[in-house]
Amino acid sequence: MGLFDTFLSALGLLPISGLGESMKRSKTLSLMVLLGIALFGCFILFLVYMAGKH
Repeated sequence: MGLFDTFLSALGLLPISGLGESMKRSKTLSLMVLLGIALFGCFILFLVYMAGKH
C-alpha cells in the first residue's frame, strides 16, 4: 500500500474491498450502486451546467 492509498484510506475514500464481492451476489445492491453513480454524475453535470449559465 502506497502513500496515496494510505491517505485515501485515512480519509475514508478508498473503496471497500468487499463491495465487489457483495455486488456479485446481490442484484439489488448492484442496481443501487449503479443508480447512485448515475445520479451523482447527473448532479455534477447539472452543477457544471448551472455554473456555465452564470
